[in-house]
Amino acid sequence: MKTGLKIVAAVIAAILLIVLIVWGSWAISVAASGPKGQGDAIKQKNSAANWTTKQAEFERLYEGIQTQDKRVTATKEALALDPKDKTSLQTMQGITSACLGLVGEYNALSNEFLAADFKDARLPYKIDTTDPAFDCK
Repeated sequence: MKTGLKIVAAVIAAILLIVLIVWGSWAISVAASGPKGQGDAIKQKNSAANWTTKQAEFERLYEGIQTQDKRVTATKEALALDPKDKTSLQTMQGITSACLGLVGEYNALSNEFLAADFKDARLPYKIDTTDPAFDCK
């Protein structure tokens, strides 16, 4: 009977050891998750794919805002010729909304961790809608 108790005790000890190792591994992974997550974020931020993608996105948004602002001006001129033209009025509202949406995207992207550092130096930090070139009016 002593041999049977020894086997049971050995099995229980082995199970406890396995549980302790699994729990310890989990606890270490939880403890290291903060620094690991920050490190992974920095690696993702500095990747060539992220860098080029974000730089291109800033360029696309910047040019899009300027284009939409010019469209607003052209539509406003057409509306001045015929103030009752419902199509021009609806077009004006749509273009203005699109322009403001692009400004919001650009400004939000300017604050994103993965994007903020990769804007071309010639581009503004944020779009100033008081500037006539970007006022969407």
